[in-house]
Amino acid sequence: MSNTTSFRQLAAILALIGAVHTTGAAAAPKNLVQIDAVLTTSAQPAPAYFDTLAQEGYGMVINLAPPESQGSLPDEGALVGGNGMIYVNIPVDWHKPTTDDFDFFSAALNAANGRRTLVHCQLNMRASSFVFLYRVVRNDVAPEDAAEALNAVWVPDETWTTFIEETLAAHGIDFEL
Repeated sequence: MSNTTSFRQLAAILALIGAVHTTGAAAAPKNLVQIDAVLTTSAQPAPAYFDTLAQEGYGMVINLAPPESQGSLPDEGALVGGNGMIYVNIPVDWHKPTTDDFDFFSAALNAANGRRTLVHCQLNMRASSFVFLYRVVRNDVAPEDAAEALNAVWVPDETWTTFIEETLAAHGIDFEL
């Protein structure tokens, strides 16, 4: 009987530990979109979510929001680096995204070299747009297919539609959002 009681007690303790671990996990950020096995986009993660990313095998975080953006984490680089991941901040002006921003982003994502990567900004609008462009321009994904992940987050406004369509055209891709 004592073996049965001990087994039940152990099972109860393990269940409790699992429940505590699950409830203690950081909530996923808003607008989280899993593009494929190595690429994810989202809104601004909470500080504890960087621990989760590291545990899930992510190796890089690219933040497209300027550091002064509302809700930005002033110590995000340290939070990411402290979890053994690479941190890149490309402060894309919401009102004026540029080709240089996209080229820098493309170089950073290429440098990920297969590492699982989270690309984020404040609401996943910059991030989803840049990832859309990267997939179409650099990975030859059909624009219609790549647009599904973009449209899961938002329908780009006039500024971003113009930027996206001009960037595609500069790379010989004729596509209208």
